[in-house]
Amino acid sequence: MYERYDSLGVVALMTPWNYPFAIPLVQLATALAAGNVVVLKPSPVTPLVGQKIGELCRRADVPANVVHVVHLRDEDAPALVEHSSVAKVFFTGSVETGRRVMASAAKGPKPVVLELGGKDPAIVAADADLDRAVPGIVWYAMANSGQTCAAVECVYVHRAIAELFTQRLVAEVRRLRVGDPLDPATDVGPLATEEQRRRVEAHVEEAVAMGARVLVGGHRLERPGYFYAPTALTDVPPSARLLHEETFGPVIPVVVVDTLEEAVDLINRSPLGLTASVWTTNSALGRDLAVRLRVGAVHVNDHACHWAEPRAAWGGVRQSGFGRVLGPHGLLEMVAVKIVSEEYRGGALDPWWYPYSPHVISLLANTARALYAPLCRRPWALFSLLLNRRARRRVNWLEYLRHPRTWW
Repeated sequence: MYERYDSLGVVALMTPWNYPFAIPLVQLATALAAGNVVVLKPSPVTPLVGQKIGELCRRADVPANVVHVVHLRDEDAPALVEHSSVAKVFFTGSVETGRRVMASAAKGPKPVVLELGGKDPAIVAADADLDRAVPGIVWYAMANSGQTCAAVECVYVHRAIAELFTQRLVAEVRRLRVGDPLDPATDVGPLATEEQRRRVEAHVEEAVAMGARVLVGGHRLERPGYFYAPTALTDVPPSARLLHEETFGPVIPVVVVDTLEEAVDLINRSPLGLTASVWTTNSALGRDLAVRLRVGAVHVNDHACHWAEPRAAWGGVRQSGFGRVLGPHGLLEMVAVKIVSEEYRGGALDPWWYPYSPHVISLLANTARALYAPLCRRPWALFSLLLNRRARRRVNWLEYLRHPRTWW
């Protein structure tokens, strides 16, 4: 008996605009390595990047008709998901769109892998190394202008160091240079669309109206492009969308907690659960929190750094989706696992086949005891099998003796 990993056939990759090259390219390579044909639907916001990927496949001599790039408006995407030739769908995007993809796939039904973003938290313990924690959190919150599914979107800091942490965080954010993303000296560029900027504004303005305090930023920048100032806030009310919905912008809400238990409870009650980070110098504390946080990945004194690790799977829990991409688990998502059993004993009959008799019942009962009973009872079960008439006639005892690993 052995396993086969068969290709699925045609897989559909529906990829987002925030990393329009890296995300589809890695998934496409995984699909091809597993022997599949790929239909890539890039985001309507970044169609030319999708075209470039198709061009690179042609230049790499990928056989014709193995990679197809199709451009669809979001409202037309169900036609791709529901197409009878598509065996599986991989979608990266918002929770709302992910639900629609899943509903379309259910008509098949056909399997889906969903990566629906996150509201990734960072927990800063009282013993955290702020020389690392502050710049690390700011980078993971502001990189790509915060337009990253695993960006730090909320910081839970212990009250014992909250004032010092907040002061250093604000100073770090103020140092960020906003400008042309093609300029090597730029730290933070614009948002991708005006719609995205309005979403960030709405989250911040709602939180401020509910009592939050803006420590730095908190406004759009009037210049060509969809710029929003790097922002940090505190005193954000628990019911604000800024703490529950993915903002996808250069915004850091800071929540002060009296205990780390409080932070863990708030994180685990979130509808999203992609990644999280813990910042502490206590390794035992780091491991303990890693076990208790219900998310797809936890990093201690780092955040979401496993994207570039070839052995690491990527994916979340709850409304952040299910299934995995990347690593061995990602490869397994691209195949159908088939069990193959072979039997070449001419004329041999399995002992549980017809006709039934009391000997069959005794054989099955003693087989179960020989496999799963306490060790002291297994020898008697084996002896009983040797005396069983059906076992003597149909069990290949020489074959059994050749494989001692099956005895216990």
